[in-house]
Amino acid sequence: MPRVQRFGGAHTQKKLDTVARYLQAYVTVMKKQRFNLSYVDGFAGSGASQAAGLKEQTLLIESNVYDSESIIDGSPVRALGIDPPFDRYVFIDSNPENIISLKSLNDSFPQHKINVLDGDANDRLQSFAGFLNKGKFERAVVFLDPFGLSVRWETICSLAETGKVDLWYLVPVHGMSRQIRTDGTFLPSAKKIDDLWGSDGWRPKAVKSLEPEEDLFGGIDQRHEKVARAKQFSEMFRDRLAEVFKGGVAKLYLPLGKGKLHEFSLMFACANPSPPASAAALRIADHILRKV
Repeated sequence: MPRVQRFGGAHTQKKLDTVARYLQAYVTVMKKQRFNLSYVDGFAGSGASQAAGLKEQTLLIESNVYDSESIIDGSPVRALGIDPPFDRYVFIDSNPENIISLKSLNDSFPQHKINVLDGDANDRLQSFAGFLNKGKFERAVVFLDPFGLSVRWETICSLAETGKVDLWYLVPVHGMSRQIRTDGTFLPSAKKIDDLWGSDGWRPKAVKSLEPEEDLFGGIDQRHEKVARAKQFSEMFRDRLAEVFKGGVAKLYLPLGKGKLHEFSLMFACANPSPPASAAALRIADHILRKV
């Protein structure tokens, strides 16, 4: 049974429900064609979670310990439950305990082809993109639910360049916003956003110049102000994705977070440049996002 991680809450359920609805629609359409379909979870976790506010009692799902209603099936379990199934499941994680937990899913889903990979998600995803490029009939849905600002832009580009990936990406927009002080100065850790963005082109858009002030000694003090918070970062990053995903990016995104805090934005992007394929994918994604 999967190891239970303690994080999230109602917003976690909403995120997982949204992606699962797309996966169901995706396989329903794509299984009518001759494609080999992969589901790839770049930060798979353990396969199950319990809301962080609940008391932790054990690391394993046991019916005599947990109230079953408190357990949230993670994205790997959700994907494995889709019918008809994907041809291949790829679960990536760097935590040794999560790897053991993910491998245990083979016992619950022996009929599925499950590949559990440990190591850095960026490296693994770029290797998977190379695999897709070699197969004419390979197609994939990739779900990225990263820890912090850990996804590198070259990873996003490698997935986009395949022309074969539908991407769901939980973008950590609050984490981006936190790298800027109110006075418009950047923390040293803002370099992580440069890596995630693939450039520092976001910086001039995240702050604005104010009227300069003269200091006590007659010098000019050039002042700035932070203007990009979660909403602005969401819109900017959606435009950034559209630069490389030739099939387009959904206009809608799902803001998520604890309470009323906008911590993440769940976004959808299609790499397939074929107008019929991309139009269908975006239509389904927009419909699902509109109904959340």
